[in-house]
Amino acid sequence: MSDDFVLQKISATKREKLGSIESRHIRRAGRIPAVVYGHGQDPAHLSVDERELQDLVKNRERVFEIDVDGKVEETMLRDLQWDTFGTQILHVDLIRINASERVTLEVPVRLRGTSPGATDGGILEQPLHALELDCLAHSIPDYISVKINALEIGDAIHVRDIEVPRGCKIHNEPDLVVVHVLSHGAEEAEPAEETEVEETETAEASEE
Repeated sequence: MSDDFVLQKISATKREKLGSIESRHIRRAGRIPAVVYGHGQDPAHLSVDERELQDLVKNRERVFEIDVDGKVEETMLRDLQWDTFGTQILHVDLIRINASERVTLEVPVRLRGTSPGATDGGILEQPLHALELDCLAHSIPDYISVKINALEIGDAIHVRDIEVPRGCKIHNEPDLVVVHVLSHGAEEAEPAEETEVEETETAEASEE
């Protein structure tokens, strides 16, 4: 970790009471219920400032510090629970980490460019929308970019073809297809062959 690397920090307060009723009271006060796990310690039930958390989420900060009554811990965002409309955070799960240690998590795949094969009538399919990435906690990318500008009909990009940031490693099987372009009607070819076989078998049965 470089010397100029600085984690964002938010304040947290211990929760003395648990339960849905208490959680509603906390949210009305402008705070979000939170739980911190990991590093062989018991889970800690906390609340964090809603605006501070929203800013971190908006800036896509996955790793940050929490200050609990003067005790600072490095944490990574594990899960967010949103309301029905996806506008308010109801609960947050955090994991204790060391920002310079390695973590493994799923990172979304984002396609870039336009496939000439798809433009020519092919069918662009993306079987894999996220990759399991091993990297330093403070270097987690928001997404993995995959260029599709050269994909013609019949072409595919596999896991082994993906470039990831230096120091990162993909755990998915190398032969898995991330994205490919199929010819239009390719899926119909196999049923057509089966029909032909059935007709042949029927003809042979009639002759017997």
